[in-house]
Amino acid sequence: MMKHCALYLSLVFLFACNTANKNMADIQMPQSVRDAIEKREFTIQVNDMAPQRYHSRILTSPYDIKVKDGLLYSNLPYLGQVQTPSVYTSTPKGLNFIEEIKEFSFTDNTRKKRVEITIKVRNEEDAYVYQISISYNADAEVIVRPMKRDFIRFYGQLTE
Repeated sequence: MMKHCALYLSLVFLFACNTANKNMADIQMPQSVRDAIEKREFTIQVNDMAPQRYHSRILTSPYDIKVKDGLLYSNLPYLGQVQTPSVYTSTPKGLNFIEEIKEFSFTDNTRKKRVEITIKVRNEEDAYVYQISISYNADAEVIVRPMKRDFIRFYGQLTE
């Protein structure tokens, strides 16, 4: 009796997994998302942050990053530790700046149903690598990796 019950449950489980995989295979990147990434003109509104050394936080103010006309408009909060102190000529900017994009690349990971974007920028304070992962349903994860500070992770949505 137990063997039949276990066999029945395993068949139900396999059928459910197979159905879920077929539904995931049907998901495709919307053409508008693909066009925005290929044109290098998109905005990501963030609503959560996860610093390297601290607890994650829900953001109550509007923050975003925007890519347009070869520039990165970064309007993000920063919470972390400085690894290599540098001499600032004025008040530190953190992750609030507009800088020319030095390097931009993206790959469409169809297996994971997401687009991986890498953006490199540099300003007078630091050099940054923005690793952006956008799922086909427009959910976004942004990892900012400064050279002289802790990395920080943000979660949000791609907006057009």
